[in-house]
Amino acid sequence: MENQEFEIMYRVEQSHWWFRGKQFLLRQNLTPLDQTGLEKGRVLDIGSGTGITLKVLEGFGDAYGMELSQQAIDFLKKRHLKRIIRADVSLSLPLKNDTFKTITCLDVLEHLDNDVVLLKEMLRVCKPGGHILLTVPAFHVFWSPHDVALHHKRRYTRKDLLRSFPGLNCKVIKASYYNIILSIPILAVRKFKSLFLKKSPPKSDFHMDLPTFLNSFLELLFKAEIWCLKFMNFPFGVSILFILEKSSGDKAEIEE
Repeated sequence: MENQEFEIMYRVEQSHWWFRGKQFLLRQNLTPLDQTGLEKGRVLDIGSGTGITLKVLEGFGDAYGMELSQQAIDFLKKRHLKRIIRADVSLSLPLKNDTFKTITCLDVLEHLDNDVVLLKEMLRVCKPGGHILLTVPAFHVFWSPHDVALHHKRRYTRKDLLRSFPGLNCKVIKASYYNIILSIPILAVRKFKSLFLKKSPPKSDFHMDLPTFLNSFLELLFKAEIWCLKFMNFPFGVSILFILEKSSGDKAEIEE
């Protein structure tokens, strides 16, 4: 990720509609998972960035973050987050087996050459009966300078990741696209940037200054859609949500 992206994320992630929606996504999905029987324990956020996800996780147990970038770690410290593990998530995680009841990995897999390695490592360090919540960017049609600035290597389809799970000791309990309502305007903005801002340094969408009323309206739409995810799966969207449950079996199961 470009260094300027950490700076802009730290500045806007408490107010920008997309970050606020992701915080709502976490609470909506982690709250029912937190009531499934495992005692309060350790939770882990992989790729903590500038810290807003880790702040949310503090409400669900002893929250630990994992980051490699020293710049990101400096921002995490600014948010008074102290349980930080510095590690390269493309390698074996420096953690013991069956340590965490919940693991979040939000928009991280797309940065890695071998995403399956991290999937296996997360399942190794997750407790049996524990959960892993993943999000990834969807569909190459949305590829733009936003992805370049964030150093993405790919965008996914739902089927791409589902092909990775067979053979892993987990059950897929949720696999849905989301951010469908705003997908057309997001696509239009990104195609405009790709066509007309080719000579400009790549920047993420988070550099766009939105009027307060528009930001609030987009947040409302995004949260309404996320609330609907409790009852349904979407066939399309800018991102994909997966929730895995670690089991003692040898093969992945998929609940439709």
